[in-house]
Amino acid sequence: MSLVRAYAFASGSSGNAVLVQTERTNVLIDAGLSVRTLAGHLKRCGVGMADLDGILLTHEHSDHSVGAGPLSRRTGAPIIATVGTLTAYAEREELPFSAQELAVGDALTVGDIAVRAFSVPHDAADPVGFVLETSGQQITYFTDAGSVTPEMRAALRHATFAIVEANHDLDWLWKGSYTPEMKARVASPTGHLSNLDCADLLAERLEEGGSLCVWLAHLSRANNSPALARRSVLERIAQQTRTPVALEIALRDHPSVSWKAGSRAVQLSLL
Repeated sequence: MSLVRAYAFASGSSGNAVLVQTERTNVLIDAGLSVRTLAGHLKRCGVGMADLDGILLTHEHSDHSVGAGPLSRRTGAPIIATVGTLTAYAEREELPFSAQELAVGDALTVGDIAVRAFSVPHDAADPVGFVLETSGQQITYFTDAGSVTPEMRAALRHATFAIVEANHDLDWLWKGSYTPEMKARVASPTGHLSNLDCADLLAERLEEGGSLCVWLAHLSRANNSPALARRSVLERIAQQTRTPVALEIALRDHPSVSWKAGSRAVQLSLL
């Protein structure tokens, strides 16, 4: 089996970045950290500045994009995104950057990785998730999705590995310190996916498509915890299917988990 790996550098409202790596291609999904931090994480994965082949941008919000332009200029790797996202990002990025358009439903190839974009419901210009295919593996990635859609279900259907948002526990959200306006935004159909909505989506995919390796991503600092997300999602899945799932947590603010095709993820402590 050819080498296919993924590394979570960060996942949450303070920053998002995931590296997908094959033997000859390195693709970053989102770049919501400083270019210095991203460069350090990439170096520790054996990726030099000349080795990055593309930066996939899900949407323009700063926790997904703040390092995209600087990293593109430093590495020469293009920012790959929809026209809406590229336009919205360019409005606040003062310097030029290399860009490559990817329309929803279309596909392009970055090295030996085929990339397809699909729409997700979020309050951004043109937000998407991505399906990456290489060496018989399908990686499905989406966060910042307020509700489950047929497009999200279809993107998961043939996945061998998935990175899926489990942003909040609804009870914690409603009882928490957020303003009423912020609570309404998070819980809206264009906000963020709850633990239970994430679990129901995964249970449906497991029952229909067999076992799966999953990272829960974009957990809220105030309205969730790694332990709560893991417990809630696994218990809800167990109520609906006996199909096994290998489930780990992509932590908010530091590298936390890696995955290699053909093996389980490696999870650091959740303390």
